Amino acid sequence: MNNKSFSNRLSWRIIGIAAVVFFVSFLAIGLTVHYAITHATDVSVTLALGLNLVIVGLVALAVLYFLCRKEIRRMTRPITELSVSALNMGKGNFKAQLPEITSKDEMLRLRNSFVYMQNSISDYIGELKTTRSDNERMESELNVARTIQMGMLNTHFPPQLHALLMPAKEVGGDLYDFICKGDVLHFAVGDVSGKGVPASLVMSITRAMLHFVATLDLPLNESMSRINNSIADSNSSYMFVTLFIGRVNLKTGRMDYCNAGHNPPVIVPSGGKPFFLPVKSNLAAGLMEDIIYEDEQIDLEPGTRIVAYTDGVTEAENDRLELYGEERLIGSIGQIEAGVEEKAVVHLYRSVKSFTAGHPQSDDITIMSLSI
Repeated sequence: MNNKSFSNRLSWRIIGIAAVVFFVSFLAIGLTVHYAITHATDVSVTLALGLNLVIVGLVALAVLYFLCRKEIRRMTRPITELSVSALNMGKGNFKAQLPEITSKDEMLRLRNSFVYMQNSISDYIGELKTTRSDNERMESELNVARTIQMGMLNTHFPPQLHALLMPAKEVGGDLYDFICKGDVLHFAVGDVSGKGVPASLVMSITRAMLHFVATLDLPLNESMSRINNSIADSNSSYMFVTLFIGRVNLKTGRMDYCNAGHNPPVIVPSGGKPFFLPVKSNLAAGLMEDIIYEDEQIDLEPGTRIVAYTDGVTEAENDRLELYGEERLIGSIGQIEAGVEEKAVVHLYRSVKSFTAGHPQSDDITIMSLSI
């Protein structure tokens, strides 16, 4: 620390004041002692001189105290003023007036620190306002995207089918779709890897391809291959889709289906216990082109219900980080009475939300129920 530092200047000021006071005091004491020696025979004079010595000492201490106190207050006044400025800044006045300091010591560096802090806070607030404005604009755009995405979903449900999709964010990657062509019902449930806008874009591509292949009446393994190649083409982000597609003849009960890495649907026979539909372990769509898929068939009795879903159901968590799981899924579906499919979907969704008990939704939730 240089000789012009605040602490050194304060120390030398106090030492200077004390030196002057003590010099004057010692001079007075010396004169008093000299006078006492030359008049030693006079007792009253001696007592008077002793009293004078005491008075001189007290006066010297008083003078020293007040001079030091005044000098300390004068030199530390900028600290008091800076503390007031700090309080004003704490109340939100980040342009509070700072005291002028001409000395080149710690006080000046402290003031410069306050100036730097004021400028930094002002810049940060400016950036925060800009970021907030950008976030509000982005949130507005995402809300529009959510409206568009939800508007793309087919909600004109036939009597034997109902579905629900609840994104975890403004937009999501889950999807469902269905197309009725006479007595044949095409349906699909899928889940794009990831969340948010990228997943929603892949979801839109997948849904468009589902409509396209449904019009061709191809075998479902070939339909899945075309969907896979369409997603895998130019898939620079390496996203993929787990997908279950089915085609059921509502008159005969024959269902063709193909599963691409998706959760197996639950089959609920009329008057029987629910069970998971056996599915072959095909790869998810979009991982690579020209994957060979295998489709399957099953004959279903009249009154059978099919419940398809995404892993946002089975992997829903509560506050104890417990998963909803497949056992709860089977148990909840087993409690659903035959009848309106909308009630079946709502019952399962409420079961999941009751289990999570307000815990934030971490993944999109999609549920589809259909009966033959």
